[in-house]
Parts: sequence; structure tokens; C-alpha cells
Amino acid sequence: MPLIDIFLFVCDQVDSGLVQLDEEQTADLHDAQAQMLAAKAQLQGTDYSRTLLYLTLPVSGDETYSFIDTIRETAQKYYPDGNVYVAGDSTNEYDFEKSFVRDNTVVSIVYILIVLVVLLFTFKSVGMPILFILVIQGIIWINFSIPVFTNTPLFFMSYLVVSSIQMGANIDYAIVISTWYRDLNTTMEPRKAIVKALQLSFPTVLTSGSILAAAGFLIGKISTDGAIVGIGSCLSRGTLISMFLVMFVLPQILLLGDTIVEKTSFRVPVPEARRRATGTVFVNGRVRGRISGIVDANIQGVIRGDVNALIGTGAYQNQEPGEEKRNPFAPTIKSTGPVSQAPAPDSPPDQDASPAPIPSGKEETDHEQQDQ
Repeated sequence: MPLIDIFLFVCDQVDSGLVQLDEEQTADLHDAQAQMLAAKAQLQGTDYSRTLLYLTLPVSGDETYSFIDTIRETAQKYYPDGNVYVAGDSTNEYDFEKSFVRDNTVVSIVYILIVLVVLLFTFKSVGMPILFILVIQGIIWINFSIPVFTNTPLFFMSYLVVSSIQMGANIDYAIVISTWYRDLNTTMEPRKAIVKALQLSFPTVLTSGSILAAAGFLIGKISTDGAIVGIGSCLSRGTLISMFLVMFVLPQILLLGDTIVEKTSFRVPVPEARRRATGTVFVNGRVRGRISGIVDANIQGVIRGDVNALIGTGAYQNQEPGEEKRNPFAPTIKSTGPVSQAPAPDSPPDQDASPAPIPSGKEETDHEQQDQ
């Protein structure tokens, strides 16, 4: 029988005269009865009932969380048709931890997908973003596994803030090294290219990482708030780990995964932009289309149409129908009409001579860039 029911029964016996007490005892009894009735009104209502529990367990921990689950299961047995709510500091931390794990998983998947898409179109390769994510996520996991092994408490905000900052910094360092490596790999051997890329990237990574690590260290030492101290220490430690692994582990992964990156590379077709102009037009670049007018330029490509012009330097060669296509990078002119060639070097040309105007017709120039 609940203690409150026994106490209220004694009060009823006193009020009915079955139990005799002096005035002071009766006054104390009535004061206690008023407090009991107020407490009962808070603990039990028409639509709810409340139970207070005092635990000797720590505020947070696996043992405390397991006991909270036991309380919920037991209460649900007595109130199968109703809602059971467990409140308190321990319960709040337990519920928040479960929601944090769920939400953090969703957020991690979303930002990994976003990073994959951005890197996919930045490097135009499927393999490169995957290698990046493996290295970047590995660095973050190493950073936050240290508090687990050292049994150091970690505030949840430290993980949210530091993981985001560390993700951005790691991507920045990795892009710098990978960009240099891909540019140098076209003219150098892979091993020499990665060594040169590290030499060019080292000042950038060292400067940025040192500033970030120093800032995190100072924040952790100056602040007196536990959450801020955790953020500073995790940021400083994570930046140092990032610098080390990006400079010494990422290059090896790039070398080992170079074949995968090349096989998964792709090109994004870019539509050619057509330009139309009249009068005197200066052009610097590859031209494909029709020109009607006088051309004064160094041409290396194929002209399909009628040509009537002077060749100051170089040479031309007709391509007969059905003839195998020649080297497109050699300076040639394909012509279906008469072509006037400049005099030989031993017979100086007339200084006042100017190119004959191209007759009213349409030419199509097709310049092809030389493959380096």
C-alpha cells in the first residue's frame, strides 16, 4: 500500500474523532496533509499518473541508459493503452544521443554524396572522388577515435563542428595535391610527378594547416567552457592528422589508384559557340566555319573550298579523292582551284605584292590543334 494512502487514512481517523491528538500535533498533521494533497494532485490526475524515481546511477552511461529502457518496458506493461513518458536529465541525454546518432548518419550520407558529385565534375573521373572520400573520412574517424581509446569525454558539438571544418580542410589539401599531380603527370613519370606535386603543394598545406592547428590549440587553452575546449582540442589534433596523412598517405593512394582514375575518366561535351562578325576581325584561336573575305593569318589546317591566295611560308598539298587522310598537324591546304605560291627564297618576291583577294565564295577552315 502506498505510504501516502496510509497517511491520508490517519488524517481521516483524526478528523472523525477516532484518534485523539493535541492541538500542536493536529496542526502539524493538517499541514502535512495539505502538502500531501498538493503532491498527489501533481503525481496523479484524471488523465495521467506520475512516479518519481531516485537513482544512484551516474547521469549518463550504458548502465543508466539500460535502466531507462527497463523503466519504459515495465511501465508499458501496466499502461498498454496509454503513452509512457520518462523525464529527467539522464533520459534527456539518452534521447538526445539516440537522435544525434540517427541525424548524424543522415547528414554524413548527404554531405558525402554532395562532395562526390562536386568532385566528380571537378576531376571528371569516377575513381578520384571515391579515393578522396576514403582518405578524408579515414582522417576524421582517426581523429575522433582517439577520445574513445583514451576514455576522454567528448561533447557532441565538438564532433559536429570539427568534422565539418576538417572535411573542408581535407578536401582543400587533397584538391591542391591532386591538381598539381594531374597537370604534371601529362609530361612526367607518375612517381616524379607526385614528388614534384608534393614540393609545390607543401607550402600551401603547411601554411593553412599550421594556422588552423594553432587557432584550435589556443581556443582549447584559453576558453573555460567545456564544449569550446573540446572543439579546440579536436580541431588542433585533427588538423595535424590531416596534414600528415594528406602529405604522406594520399600521394601513395593516388599512385596506386592512377589506373582506376584513368579508366573511370570521362569528358563532358561542350557545345561550340558560333560567332558572326562583319568588317575587320582579329581572331586568336581555332576557327571552324565559313569565311567570306580576305584572310591574312598563319593557317595550319584544312580548307575545303576554293582558294586563291599567296603562301608566304610553309607549303600546301592537294589531297586526292579516296586518298588516306594525312597527318592533320602538318601545314597543308586542300584546294580545288588554282593556288599561287610565293617565289622561292633565291628569287625575292615583290615587296609591294599583296595577297590576291579570295573570290566571292565560301571557305571552311578546320584547324586541329597539335597533340602535345
